[in-house]
Amino acid sequence: MQRLIKLLVVVAIILVIAATSTLFSAHNLHNNEIIDNSEERAFSARHSDYTGFTSSRDSSPGDINYFDFGFDDAHIELIMPDVLPPDSTLVGKLVVTGARPGLEYLLTWYMDNEIILEERVVIGENISTFEHDFEYSRTMAETAIVRATLQYTTRHGEDQEVTVENTVLLQNRCITYWIDLEAERVLETVSSRYEGDRTLEWALENDYDDFDKVVFVNAMEYESDTDYLLWVNRSHQRVNVFEKCPDTETWVLIETFIIATGGWNSMTRRGVTTIPSRTAEGWYFSDPYFFVRPVVRFFPGTGYAFHSRPFSRPGVFRDERIGFPVSAGCIRMYCDDIWYIYNNIPDGTTVVVH
Repeated sequence: MQRLIKLLVVVAIILVIAATSTLFSAHNLHNNEIIDNSEERAFSARHSDYTGFTSSRDSSPGDINYFDFGFDDAHIELIMPDVLPPDSTLVGKLVVTGARPGLEYLLTWYMDNEIILEERVVIGENISTFEHDFEYSRTMAETAIVRATLQYTTRHGEDQEVTVENTVLLQNRCITYWIDLEAERVLETVSSRYEGDRTLEWALENDYDDFDKVVFVNAMEYESDTDYLLWVNRSHQRVNVFEKCPDTETWVLIETFIIATGGWNSMTRRGVTTIPSRTAEGWYFSDPYFFVRPVVRFFPGTGYAFHSRPFSRPGVFRDERIGFPVSAGCIRMYCDDIWYIYNNIPDGTTVVVH
């Protein structure tokens, strides 16, 4: 009897396990169907905007199934020269390929961030070009940035904007053009008469414009047996150092130094001369004792020279005044400046005192 009862209990357990397994499988199947249906609905929702549309390559804007890709597949190129010769018109062209014919967009041309032209362009009907003439000046920019911005709104409300840009190198007119243009004005302006108030402060605050200096020596057509030229300007107490530019055969300003020329009773002699010699040891004088060094002579056979301010002993100046006419006729210079002349400007160099 006990064996029969145990057998019935085992059968009952097996039946319960089987029923539970069947119920669990049915529940999982139902859940999977719900998930599959949800994903299908989500997929359908994500693509509902595209339902019924075809690529622009397969249809036209008038087709009810047309989908507008705009510039998505387009290649856009701005064509213009890398270098613009003087007095030339800059011409640029915008080339758009890969966009559907008939697409109309707004094109804005910029020159250095300023709008120079706005126009509506239709792909396949007109070519996008622009022309620009620059205003030339001696100090004009060396480059210009040209930018083209294309704006389009697709049939489906998507705003698209594409920008391309190029940089063009602007070649200015030759320096001789600007020298000739300004020569008359500069020659009337430059003077050899001292114009200051006999203070260093005035000299520091007053001088000719660097380009006016270049105009002056080139308009005067000074020549030198070396690649250098010195202009001693008495009016503003400067010695200006020029070097010959081999490309244009013009004098180019490379250095300017404050000086002191001869005082009222011993004015530095005017004229055009050369540098005959120099000495690093300098010149020594007695009664009273002082010395100057180094010394770079000009006006051969005379006592005129470029030199330091006079020292009473090493490191101590006997007279440190500079920036106005105060010397005995020579050209006083700061120590670093006279050593520059001594080390860099060769004998035979032309010296203009004016």
